[in-house]
Amino acid sequence: MVVARTDGWAWVLIALTRRRPWEEPLRKELQARPLTFRARVDVKVGAVDPMGSKSGLFSLSMHGDAFRVADEVPLLRFLNGQDYCYRAQDTTVQMVRGVLHDWIEICALPGTGAMRIRIGRRKMNRQLWDVLVSAGAEPIGSPPAL
Repeated sequence: MVVARTDGWAWVLIALTRRRPWEEPLRKELQARPLTFRARVDVKVGAVDPMGSKSGLFSLSMHGDAFRVADEVPLLRFLNGQDYCYRAQDTTVQMVRGVLHDWIEICALPGTGAMRIRIGRRKMNRQLWDVLVSAGAEPIGSPPAL
């Protein structure tokens, strides 16, 4: 029983350290703003490492000029730290070729502390691109084909 409690607290501590504290004010701001767009997306986090690939029930939620890419299951989002918040004007977007489908790479400007991620969805990348760019993300290169 004690091991289970200790193990449970360890998960809570791990989850708390995975949250990025610099995103907390933006996360609160996003919750206060109305949702302007939402779509399910596949996600790759960090480097182009297939082992770092996350996919499944992630969503891209746009709230005006800011957006969030997060696991749709709140408990998993909390435990795995799969919640990424950005201001569009502080990011660049660029198309990256992939095996199963192409990706939109979202890079934060230096000094923001936000992680580089890739999002994508077959037959929907152009719409995702257009939403991000219209919110203020700086496009690098050509947009995806229609």
